[in-house]
Amino acid sequence: EEEKAPVVYIDFAKLQAMGAESESLSVDVVQAFVVYTETLLSKSPDPRRPKTSQFVDLTGVSIKQGLQPGVLKKLYATFEPNYPETLEKMVLYPVPRIMVRAVNAMLSFVNEHTRKKFIITDDLQLVCKELGWCLKEIETCGSVNGYMKKHLKHGLSFVFD
Repeated sequence: EEEKAPVVYIDFAKLQAMGAESESLSVDVVQAFVVYTETLLSKSPDPRRPKTSQFVDLTGVSIKQGLQPGVLKKLYATFEPNYPETLEKMVLYPVPRIMVRAVNAMLSFVNEHTRKKFIITDDLQLVCKELGWCLKEIETCGSVNGYMKKHLKHGLSFVFD
C-alpha cells in the first residue's frame, strides 16, 4: 500500500473564533500555512513530487452562518500559483449531504483540475479511506481533533490554541 500524503489539519471553527476573516489575521493564517506546508513538503518521501493533503475540520461550524469562503479564497490564491501540483486531496468534513451542493457552489473560485481533488462529505469512514486514517483510533480518541493532536508530527509552533 502506498504511503499517504501528510495531512495539514485546519480547525475551521477555531479560525473563525480567532476572526480569520479579518484582513490582518487572514494574512498571518495564510503565512502560517505556507510555512507549515513548506515544512511538510521538505520532509516528503519523494522530493521530486512532494504532496500534502488538507483536512478542513468543519465540526462546530454552522454552514448557514459559518462557512465564509474568504479565508479559503486567500489560502487558494496563495497555494494555487505556488504549489499547483502538491495538493493530493482536500477534505471538508463534516458536511451534511444536504449541504454538499451549496458548499460546492461556494467553492466555485477553485479551478476544475484542483476541484477534482476535493472530497466534501459527512462520512468519516470515507475520510479514513481517503487519508489512510484508522476509524477505530479516531473513535478511541473521541474526535478527529483528538486524533490529530495524538498524531501531531511537526511541532506545536503551528498549533493555535
